Amino acid sequence: MKKKLILEEVKKIESKYCDLVWYARSSSKHDSIPGVLENRTRIEEAYPAEVAKLKSKTDSDWAHGFNSGMLAGMRYVMDLFTEGKEEAEDLFPDLDS
Repeated sequence: MKKKLILEEVKKIESKYCDLVWYARSSSKHDSIPGVLENRTRIEEAYPAEVAKLKSKTDSDWAHGFNSGMLAGMRYVMDLFTEGKEEAEDLFPDLDS
């Protein structure tokens, strides 16, 4: 697989986990802020199983930790390709959402 295709696939996964980390950090009390409710709804529709785990009383901590780890890992891989090893290590873990 060529580097460009690998980066495109990694970016898709990074986007998913960025959404899920953002969702876990969001709250319905912020739904009055423009765009928040729409974004929460979009994520709920796109990833229903993952959102259910984030809402679970028993699985939420594990799910959020997994999602955060995936987000950091995918960003590290992207940074390795685009910025180089030293910069990737300086940025890791990048969990901004």
